[in-house]
Amino acid sequence: MSEKAAVPVWVYVIFRRNPSSGHDKINVNESNDGPVFWNRRVIYVFCCSCHFDTHEPKLRSILEKSAPQVERVCLVDRPVDYPFLPDSFFTFLCTKLSNLQFVYLRELDLEKVNRGTVAILSQHKKLKKLIVHGCRNYDVFQDFHGLPQLLVVKGEILGLKAMIGDVDIDSKSGSLDQSTSSYSGSQLSSDDHQKHRSSHSPIMVNSD
Repeated sequence: MSEKAAVPVWVYVIFRRNPSSGHDKINVNESNDGPVFWNRRVIYVFCCSCHFDTHEPKLRSILEKSAPQVERVCLVDRPVDYPFLPDSFFTFLCTKLSNLQFVYLRELDLEKVNRGTVAILSQHKKLKKLIVHGCRNYDVFQDFHGLPQLLVVKGEILGLKAMIGDVDIDSKSGSLDQSTSSYSGSQLSSDDHQKHRSSHSPIMVNSD
Protein backbone atom coordinates (compact mmCIF):
# COMPACT_ATOMS: atom_id res chain seq x y z
CA MET A 1 0.00 0.00 0.00
CA SER A 2 1.35 3.42 -0.93
CA GLU A 3 2.01 6.05 1.72
CA LYS A 4 -0.70 8.25 0.19
CA ALA A 5 -3.28 5.49 0.39
CA ALA A 6 -2.46 4.70 4.02
CA VAL A 7 -3.12 8.11 5.57
CA PRO A 8 -6.55 9.28 6.79
CA VAL A 9 -8.69 11.30 4.40
CA TRP A 10 -10.77 14.34 5.33
CA VAL A 11 -13.36 15.53 2.82
CA TYR A 12 -14.90 19.01 2.86
CA VAL A 13 -17.86 19.58 0.54
CA ILE A 14 -18.63 23.28 0.11
CA PHE A 15 -21.89 24.30 -1.53
CA ARG A 16 -21.75 27.70 -3.21
CA ARG A 17 -24.66 30.13 -3.17
CA ASN A 18 -25.26 32.65 -6.01
CA PRO A 19 -22.27 31.32 -7.92
CA SER A 20 -20.64 32.80 -10.98
CA SER A 21 -20.68 31.23 -14.43
CA GLY A 22 -19.60 27.62 -14.51
CA HIS A 23 -21.31 26.77 -11.24
CA ASP A 24 -22.73 23.67 -12.87
CA LYS A 25 -19.24 22.17 -12.71
CA ILE A 26 -17.87 20.33 -9.71
CA ASN A 27 -14.37 21.37 -8.67
CA VAL A 28 -12.04 19.18 -6.63
CA ASN A 29 -8.84 20.33 -4.94
CA GLU A 30 -6.49 18.28 -2.82
CA SER A 31 -4.20 20.09 -0.39
CA ASN A 32 -0.92 18.58 0.74
CA ASP A 33 1.22 21.61 1.53
CA GLY A 34 2.32 22.29 5.11
CA PRO A 35 2.64 20.33 8.37
CA VAL A 36 -1.12 19.92 8.80
CA PHE A 37 -1.19 17.70 5.72
CA TRP A 38 1.78 15.47 6.53
CA ASN A 39 -0.37 12.85 8.23
CA ARG A 40 -3.59 13.17 6.21
CA ARG A 41 -5.08 13.89 2.83
CA VAL A 42 -7.55 16.77 2.68
CA ILE A 43 -9.93 16.92 -0.28
CA TYR A 44 -12.06 19.99 -0.98
CA VAL A 45 -15.08 19.57 -3.24
CA PHE A 46 -16.86 22.71 -4.48
CA CYS A 47 -20.30 22.33 -6.02
CA CYS A 48 -23.69 24.02 -6.11
CA SER A 49 -26.97 22.99 -4.57
CA CYS A 50 -29.03 23.55 -7.70
CA HIS A 51 -27.03 20.95 -9.63
CA PHE A 52 -26.53 18.44 -6.83
CA ASP A 53 -28.47 15.76 -8.67
CA THR A 54 -25.76 15.81 -11.35
CA HIS A 55 -22.90 16.35 -8.87
CA GLU A 56 -23.85 13.45 -6.60
CA PRO A 57 -22.48 10.59 -8.77
CA LYS A 58 -19.06 12.24 -9.01
CA LEU A 59 -19.06 13.11 -5.31
CA ARG A 60 -19.83 9.50 -4.46
CA SER A 61 -17.05 8.38 -6.78
CA ILE A 62 -14.57 10.68 -5.03
CA LEU A 63 -15.54 9.26 -1.65
CA GLU A 64 -15.54 5.66 -2.86
CA LYS A 65 -12.00 5.92 -4.22
CA SER A 66 -10.72 6.58 -0.70
CA ALA A 67 -13.55 4.91 1.23
CA PRO A 68 -11.41 2.85 3.65
CA GLN A 69 -9.39 5.95 4.60
CA VAL A 70 -12.19 8.53 4.86
CA GLU A 71 -12.45 9.50 8.53
CA ARG A 72 -14.37 12.75 8.36
CA VAL A 73 -16.84 14.40 6.03
CA CYS A 74 -17.92 18.03 6.38
CA LEU A 75 -20.88 19.31 4.34
CA VAL A 76 -21.05 23.09 4.50
CA ASP A 77 -23.53 25.58 3.07
CA ARG A 78 -24.33 29.23 3.82
CA PRO A 79 -27.00 30.43 4.11
CA VAL A 80 -29.45 27.58 4.61
CA ASP A 81 -30.77 26.48 1.21
CA TYR A 82 -33.66 24.24 0.20
CA PRO A 83 -33.39 20.49 1.05
CA PHE A 84 -31.32 19.43 -1.95
CA LEU A 85 -29.45 16.60 -0.20
CA PRO A 86 -31.34 13.32 -0.72
CA ASP A 87 -31.64 10.66 1.94
CA SER A 88 -29.73 8.30 -0.36
CA PHE A 89 -26.58 10.38 0.09
CA PHE A 90 -26.72 10.06 3.87
CA THR A 91 -27.36 6.34 3.49
CA PHE A 92 -24.22 6.20 1.36
CA LEU A 93 -22.18 7.94 4.07
CA CYS A 94 -23.20 5.53 6.81
CA THR A 95 -23.02 2.31 4.78
CA LYS A 96 -20.05 2.79 2.45
CA LEU A 97 -17.56 4.67 4.66
CA SER A 98 -16.69 2.03 7.24
CA ASN A 99 -14.06 4.14 9.02
CA LEU A 100 -16.06 7.36 9.16
CA GLN A 101 -15.48 8.97 12.57
CA PHE A 102 -16.77 12.51 12.22
CA VAL A 103 -19.59 14.18 10.28
CA TYR A 104 -20.14 17.93 10.32
CA LEU A 105 -23.29 19.43 8.77
CA ARG A 106 -23.57 23.22 8.61
CA GLU A 107 -26.53 25.32 7.50
CA LEU A 108 -28.23 22.52 5.58
CA ASP A 109 -31.92 21.73 5.28
CA LEU A 110 -32.10 18.10 6.40
CA GLU A 111 -35.77 17.54 5.67
CA LYS A 112 -35.15 14.56 3.37
CA VAL A 113 -33.22 12.48 5.90
CA ASN A 114 -35.27 9.43 6.92
CA ARG A 115 -35.55 8.00 10.41
CA GLY A 116 -34.38 4.64 9.09
CA THR A 117 -31.16 6.22 7.87
CA VAL A 118 -30.53 7.74 11.29
CA ALA A 119 -31.07 4.30 12.82
CA ILE A 120 -28.39 2.87 10.51
CA LEU A 121 -26.09 5.76 11.37
CA SER A 122 -26.49 5.09 15.09
CA GLN A 123 -25.09 1.59 14.55
CA HIS A 124 -21.94 2.80 12.76
CA LYS A 125 -19.05 1.17 14.59
CA LYS A 126 -16.52 3.99 14.14
CA LEU A 127 -18.64 7.15 14.27
CA LYS A 128 -17.62 9.36 17.21
CA LYS A 129 -19.39 12.62 16.48
CA LEU A 130 -22.13 14.01 14.27
CA ILE A 131 -22.39 17.78 14.57
CA VAL A 132 -25.50 19.56 13.28
CA HIS A 133 -24.65 23.27 13.15
CA GLY A 134 -27.25 25.88 12.27
CA CYS A 135 -29.27 23.39 10.22
CA ARG A 136 -32.98 23.29 9.48
CA ASN A 137 -35.38 20.34 9.84
CA TYR A 138 -32.96 18.20 11.85
CA ASP A 139 -35.68 16.86 14.16
CA VAL A 140 -35.23 13.32 12.89
CA PHE A 141 -31.77 13.23 14.45
CA GLN A 142 -33.07 14.41 17.83
CA ASP A 143 -36.14 12.17 17.77
CA PHE A 144 -33.93 9.12 17.52
CA HIS A 145 -32.55 8.81 21.06
CA GLY A 146 -30.17 6.04 20.08
CA LEU A 147 -27.80 8.52 18.45
CA PRO A 148 -25.51 9.56 21.35
CA GLN A 149 -22.93 10.81 18.84
CA LEU A 150 -25.19 13.78 17.99
CA LEU A 151 -24.20 17.32 18.94
CA VAL A 152 -26.55 20.15 17.94
CA VAL A 153 -24.85 23.54 17.78
CA LYS A 154 -26.47 26.96 17.57
CA GLY A 155 -24.15 29.94 17.18
CA GLU A 156 -20.36 29.71 17.30
CA ILE A 157 -18.75 27.52 19.95
CA LEU A 158 -15.19 27.96 21.22
CA GLY A 159 -13.07 25.06 20.03
CA LEU A 160 -15.42 24.04 17.23
CA LYS A 161 -13.12 25.35 14.50
CA ALA A 162 -10.27 23.25 15.88
CA MET A 163 -12.49 20.19 15.72
CA ILE A 164 -13.51 20.66 12.09
CA GLY A 165 -10.22 22.04 10.76
CA ASP A 166 -11.22 25.73 10.87
CA VAL A 167 -13.17 25.76 7.63
CA ASP A 168 -15.30 28.76 6.81
CA ILE A 169 -16.97 30.27 3.79
CA ASP A 170 -16.95 33.92 2.87
CA SER A 171 -20.63 34.49 2.18
CA LYS A 172 -19.91 36.94 -0.61
CA SER A 173 -17.19 35.22 -2.58
CA GLY A 174 -17.86 31.59 -1.73
CA SER A 175 -14.15 31.20 -1.06
CA LEU A 176 -12.66 28.81 1.46
CA ASP A 177 -10.62 29.91 4.45
CA GLN A 178 -8.52 27.33 6.24
CA SER A 179 -6.03 27.27 9.08
CA THR A 180 -3.22 24.87 9.84
CA SER A 181 -4.94 23.20 12.74
CA SER A 182 -3.13 19.98 13.63
CA TYR A 183 -6.09 18.37 15.39
CA SER A 184 -6.01 14.68 14.57
CA GLY A 185 -8.97 12.37 14.20
CA SER A 186 -7.94 10.37 17.26
CA GLN A 187 -7.62 13.50 19.41
CA LEU A 188 -10.91 14.87 18.20
CA SER A 189 -13.33 13.18 20.52
CA SER A 190 -11.94 10.06 22.13
CA ASP A 191 -12.98 11.35 25.56
CA ASP A 192 -16.15 13.01 24.30
CA HIS A 193 -17.13 9.83 22.52
CA GLN A 194 -17.13 7.88 25.78
CA LYS A 195 -19.03 10.65 27.53
CA HIS A 196 -21.74 10.85 24.89
CA ARG A 197 -21.91 7.08 24.56
CA SER A 198 -22.95 6.93 28.21
CA SER A 199 -25.87 9.25 27.49
CA HIS A 200 -29.02 8.15 25.70
CA SER A 201 -30.07 11.58 24.47
CA PRO A 202 -28.45 14.02 22.05
CA ILE A 203 -26.64 17.09 23.31
CA MET A 204 -27.65 20.61 22.34
CA VAL A 205 -25.25 23.50 22.67
CA ASN A 206 -26.40 27.09 22.35
CA SER A 207 -23.87 29.88 22.55
CA ASP A 208 -26.50 32.59 22.89
